[in-house]
Amino acid sequence: MVHNVPAAMRNRLLGSTCLLGAWLVTGCESPPAPTDSDFPPASLPTPAAEGGEASLTASNCNVLAAKAVTASADDGNVPSNTQDDDLATRWSAQGTGVWLQMDLGNVQALTGTTIAWHRGNERQNHFVLSTSQDGVTFTQAYAGDSALNTSAQTTSFSSRNARYVRITVNGNTVNDWSSIAETRACAAAAPPSTSDSGTALPRLPYLQSVKQTSAIVAFRTATPCTPSVRYGEGTNLTSTVSAGVAGTRHAVKLSGLSAGRTYGYVVEACGSRTGLRSFQTSTLSTATRAHFTAMGDFGTGGSAQAKVMAVMAQPAWRSELLLALGDNAYPDGTDAEFQAHLFTPMAGLLREVPMFATPGNHEYVTNQAQPYLDNLYLPANNPAGTERYYSFDWGPVHFLSLDSNCAVGLASADRCTLSAQRAWAEADLAANTRPWTVAFFHHPSWSSGEHGSQLTMRRQFGPLFEKYGVDLVLTGHDHDYERSKPMFGDAMASSTQRGIPYLVVGSGGATLRAFATPQPTWSAERDAAAYGFLDVTVDGGTLVARLITSSNTVRDTLTLKKTLPTAARVQASALEDAEGRDTPPAPVDGPGPRVDSPVPPADTAESVADPEDRFLRP
Repeated sequence: MVHNVPAAMRNRLLGSTCLLGAWLVTGCESPPAPTDSDFPPASLPTPAAEGGEASLTASNCNVLAAKAVTASADDGNVPSNTQDDDLATRWSAQGTGVWLQMDLGNVQALTGTTIAWHRGNERQNHFVLSTSQDGVTFTQAYAGDSALNTSAQTTSFSSRNARYVRITVNGNTVNDWSSIAETRACAAAAPPSTSDSGTALPRLPYLQSVKQTSAIVAFRTATPCTPSVRYGEGTNLTSTVSAGVAGTRHAVKLSGLSAGRTYGYVVEACGSRTGLRSFQTSTLSTATRAHFTAMGDFGTGGSAQAKVMAVMAQPAWRSELLLALGDNAYPDGTDAEFQAHLFTPMAGLLREVPMFATPGNHEYVTNQAQPYLDNLYLPANNPAGTERYYSFDWGPVHFLSLDSNCAVGLASADRCTLSAQRAWAEADLAANTRPWTVAFFHHPSWSSGEHGSQLTMRRQFGPLFEKYGVDLVLTGHDHDYERSKPMFGDAMASSTQRGIPYLVVGSGGATLRAFATPQPTWSAERDAAAYGFLDVTVDGGTLVARLITSSNTVRDTLTLKKTLPTAARVQASALEDAEGRDTPPAPVDGPGPRVDSPVPPADTAESVADPEDRFLRP
């Protein structure tokens, strides 16, 4: 029932000189829209009287934090007020059937909702609770009336999996206003702790080969044991998988996952337990959005790398996956350097963001990048069964990772050949159905930096990129940032040619090197003064790549646009169909406990110099 506004209230809202009828229409301003505060409460406790702001106290509820909250309407008291842990603020809206909706970010096991109603001690609210996994189809979980008090009231319902919780209010016993001070969803059980316990693992978990239905959690223990990983959607860790073999080096595969979902996991090994961390699986071919970051020449363990990582860890730049463009562990790519210069300084990020890497020339110093292969668990979807080059899909993007060391003569024929890699790359690109394609490798096809352009990579693979519509090429090697204009063949693309921008992102942490020559005409932007990484978002027919510096500024922006054919958005690729058959061949166990000597950071120009001239520099 909608109640009339009392006459005294109407008199207060109307100006003293306004008359009814025509005068009200022509001579006076319209009265202001009422808010829920226009109906004064009989008696409410004030936070100030209690010594400060009142906060939410929820009983019988394992509280879950909402990632976002929206509403069908509001009167200026916005939905986010219901998540600020302050009972003095609120969300308000007028009308029967208005609703407030919490998005938990991923599917969780829910058993109820707790609500602190604004002015709940003087009116009972008629409300319905509904849940949904996709935000489109909702199922009613409860319908009833609130209790007549201002305390947080927990309403329980049968356990269900949901991502969204909607509170629909159909007025109250006084008027048709809906006002909620605080609300939270309730989990079926308290989520696992995010803190590590027990003896610290010598190498914390890091994510590898994350796909639509599986992921690898790799880590190391100080002593041999047979660890296990508990995992599940959200914080509901309902599955457990054992490493299956005792040892110190472990790679545990999580199976039975669903595409585009967020999963939590906990490692239990040798009496230690890691805190809860989460990651997102690769999205389907029908997805239109993707977010990834990329950087090269970063593995120093030094101060510049630390500053870049500090910015990359911020929520605004936290991506779904990271592309590592080579020279990931200076100076020689040894096992100890991978630990000290990659896994230790990047531990926090790699626990939640999968890294897809390509080897650099510094990795090739030690046994032609064998430690690189032993430390990473990358796709091996090529006839040679090697992780040196591979491809994978993530939503609307097809990624092609090449080993440029094969092309420049650093690999022996038994490890990798240019002809075999090129033949595989052409077949892979020909089979690709994703609307966007990104290629990445170490040695740059276009660069005006110290090393210059690598012509073998340009002339062997450039024609394939042009033939099969590669949109963006990312490289490293030169310790700077440079973006070319759209290139075709050995020159800038003409108005009738579809050119490709080539980016050098070698500013991830190794000592920067100044440009020795003037900027060439084909170079659109270059910078040798700022450390940083590339942040790339894909949304439908638009790709935006931004260079983010270690001072958290945007140094350069590239925007690409294209019209997407409908078929490209719905057709699955061969990679999607066959991803279960792709098992990385890297070893999963070590010979036993090992003690490495401390490895100093590679934080000087000499320590990151190329092997052939490391001792020739002044």
